Amino acid sequence: MTKISQAFIFAAGRGERMRPLTDSIPKPLVKIKNKSIIDYSIEKLDKISDIKKIIINGFYLAEQIEEHIKKLNNSKIIFSHEVEKIETGGGLVFASDKINLNEPLLTINGDILWQENSISDIELLCKNWKSQECDILLGLIKKDDYFGYEGNSFGGGDFNLISGNLYKFPETAMTHAFVGLQIINPKILKNPPKKCFSMSHFYRSAVGESGLLHRIKGIELKGKYFHIGTVDAIKNTEDNL
Repeated sequence: MTKISQAFIFAAGRGERMRPLTDSIPKPLVKIKNKSIIDYSIEKLDKISDIKKIIINGFYLAEQIEEHIKKLNNSKIIFSHEVEKIETGGGLVFASDKINLNEPLLTINGDILWQENSISDIELLCKNWKSQECDILLGLIKKDDYFGYEGNSFGGGDFNLISGNLYKFPETAMTHAFVGLQIINPKILKNPPKKCFSMSHFYRSAVGESGLLHRIKGIELKGKYFHIGTVDAIKNTEDNL
């Protein structure tokens, strides 16, 4: 298993779909069963001894994120305070002085929540990371197994997964959804397309004529994942967690 020593949690977003709740609190700090969403991910990371550094970014209501981190008193955590909206890809570039660009980086969306099965999905990603084969390894689940997930505009997921290869076709109901867990080679950040850009830039630019994504692989994870996209989804998640 590849030893991943660094992780990055995206916590800078606005959480538009969860307004008005997120008018006063950043989405990663929304509580599910009296615990902030981001804390569930931090606890899972803390169980993996190889991970020595956890970088968390913040922009929207960043002071709340920073204060929350301080209260955790976790020496592994480093805060990256962004001064403008730069999206997920821009956030990684902004924090590149805190990232070892020569080592793989695990990234986690700050608003994802999952229950582990018999194996840690983070460890499963690490076990399947092969830098000679890909620059990004995405964690996926079947879209029908993603609790609360309504799919894209065509009723499907984000990708088709076939023998570890990812395919993306326009206007197609695809089988698998990206849940917000991935490993990347940070070297892809060395030539960013612009200052403000999403990680989805890399997924789009990797699609070939056959729909195959080059240098991007996927793996089906084993946990139970909850899509917390609206205020109503909070209670639904708590009832099924």
